[in-house]
Amino acid sequence: MSLLAQMMALGDSGTEERKTGLFYPVGDTTITLNNAQKIATVFSCINIKANALCVIPLKTYIYTKNGKADYISSKLYNLLRYEPNPNLTAALYKKMISQDLDLRGNHYTQIVRNGLGEVAALYPLVADKMDVSFAKSGKKVYAYNGKILKSHQVLHIFDIPDTHGLKGLSRIEYAKESLQFAKNSGKYGNEIFKNATAPSGAFEMTGELGEEAYIRLKKDLNEKYAGLKNAGTPLLLEGGLTFKPLSLKNSDAEWLESRKFNREEVASIFGVPVPMLNDSSNTAYGNLEQKYLEFYTGTILPVTTILEEQFRQSLLTTQQKEFVNFKFKYNAMLRVDTKTRAAYYKTRFDIGSISPNEVRRYEDENKIDGGDEYYVQLNLSTLKNINNEGINNG
Repeated sequence: MSLLAQMMALGDSGTEERKTGLFYPVGDTTITLNNAQKIATVFSCINIKANALCVIPLKTYIYTKNGKADYISSKLYNLLRYEPNPNLTAALYKKMISQDLDLRGNHYTQIVRNGLGEVAALYPLVADKMDVSFAKSGKKVYAYNGKILKSHQVLHIFDIPDTHGLKGLSRIEYAKESLQFAKNSGKYGNEIFKNATAPSGAFEMTGELGEEAYIRLKKDLNEKYAGLKNAGTPLLLEGGLTFKPLSLKNSDAEWLESRKFNREEVASIFGVPVPMLNDSSNTAYGNLEQKYLEFYTGTILPVTTILEEQFRQSLLTTQQKEFVNFKFKYNAMLRVDTKTRAAYYKTRFDIGSISPNEVRRYEDENKIDGGDEYYVQLNLSTLKNINNEGINNG
């Protein structure tokens, strides 16, 4: 074995063997709910999903004779649209929900009600401090730091239910092996760039190197040649030592390829398209829009649907459920795309489903006189009218 290989196999003490490599852990690699976000791909996926959810407004509606209208007079409208409590905005509240779902599988919020039983405030709770069980009555019982909370005091949200519907399952717990590999490969790369000598190679000599000379050589390598600050420093050799550069590279060991595969695997766990992680190497430009659409319809839409239904079940009284509803307004996503927004308004305007003033309201502009009228194309007509006109003309 070359001297360099021997030194790489030994620990700092020179006596303890340390296995390092793509398939060997480097240091403490245990995946926990708290350190999982330190993996770059995990952090990016969680952040992308949280940001996507936080910008979609959640509105409270009341059913009317003409359909539905914003239920602005309701306390819930302000809580869910703007501020769940005096210390938290609605956007950050939705991000907290999304992060809890991805990391822990469950989100808990304390529901504060007034004397009439109406919701007065919402305070997020630390999911790790909550225990959930079924009472004999079949209702859920929540214990937060040992304090019992009744089911009507807790808003419990989860998107991957367990077999009993008691609580949610954590993606981190179920994907530990994949995340473990991601962390190990990341640490492996860090070790290479942290400890590598440059140029990289092996020392060779005829015979054996004495123990004193070996220790001195090892010390000199660590102090004078290891690390990025010493990159490119020429090696000073003595005692018949020769240096033989090695052709082995990270790409040769398929390290980069394994990192790419692992990024795709982690992204699939969280339902995030790889192009959204700034990796479009295998995606044609024309398919990027489709990938983003799949993200919203296949990943974000199910979450918002769960939230709408859970809010209705947990926040409304029995009487309110008859005339109040919650809805995420996805058309807010059009705010950043002028061309798509204009095409959307034109399509609806041409079929008489939106008035000029409604368009102006969406654009935060004031009303205009006569802008509440609805218009349709004059060259369009129903089949019934065309048949009647043909009979009359005949």
